[in-house]
Amino acid sequence: MNIELHATQSKAKVAHEDREAFYRSLLALATRLQPEWQFRVSTPGVGRERLSLESLQRHFTYELVKSQLNFLERQRQAGNHFPSIDHFVASTTDINEQKVRRNYLRLLAWRGVKGKFLEALCLMATLTRMTPIEDSCEIDLFTQEGPLRVRDQDQPCFIWTQQSIESIRSGLKAMPDILITNTPEKVTTKNIVSIIECKCREFIGASDLRGEFGKAYDLGSPSYILMSYNSVPQSVIDGGQELGIDVQVFSLNTPERERFLRGERDVAEDMATKLALGRKRRMFLTAIENRASDVRRRSN
Repeated sequence: MNIELHATQSKAKVAHEDREAFYRSLLALATRLQPEWQFRVSTPGVGRERLSLESLQRHFTYELVKSQLNFLERQRQAGNHFPSIDHFVASTTDINEQKVRRNYLRLLAWRGVKGKFLEALCLMATLTRMTPIEDSCEIDLFTQEGPLRVRDQDQPCFIWTQQSIESIRSGLKAMPDILITNTPEKVTTKNIVSIIECKCREFIGASDLRGEFGKAYDLGSPSYILMSYNSVPQSVIDGGQELGIDVQVFSLNTPERERFLRGERDVAEDMATKLALGRKRRMFLTAIENRASDVRRRSN
């Protein structure tokens, strides 16, 4: 099989560290946000559970099994017929190789699910900077939610996740990860005030930024934050700023990674600060206004 299993060992270790850090951060945020916010995790075959270490682990296990079945199907299509994952692992007698293969499969599963965990972290981190309007509210992580009624600096606003929107301008559809609106009515391009998009691509470049700019322009959001799971070159961050795209990097993929892992810095607090500053900057609105002024000057 044309699979570079050994090259995944260090990546599998990093993925395990990341997953454990997510568990800790989500649980810490849930404790911090109680009693106003109650969080749930829905897992097929298990049901809807209170957010806990066990429910998060069960959710990942479900995703792991699903990923393994997809892996076996791809192998069958390539002519490699393994009746089960155990048969794939045991097709080598080398104990170390077997361990590598299991790590490789867990890495595949994490790659498929980490975007959901990043979205959940961004949602909960955003809520720490908001004041709830209702006495208590249940939130099902990893699914469509909204409107969550809150106040941001005494201004009422409404948080939504995974909502499909049709642009009034273009007629094109989009589904941003997290939206904030200034009215509780259905999300439209008339009531959006902030968007958070979570990206897990290995590399974000110029074409990606221009694509996000087009979406931000079409949806008309004053604030557009792109939260990248992976590190991003400073040139891309600077380019995003010129386009009004506020590019931020997930805490564990910054130079401060080890400090976050050791608990010397708080992942949840770092994310909450980044997202709050992004909303306040309204970078996209500023970029559009500056660009319009520049074009007018050159046309006179």
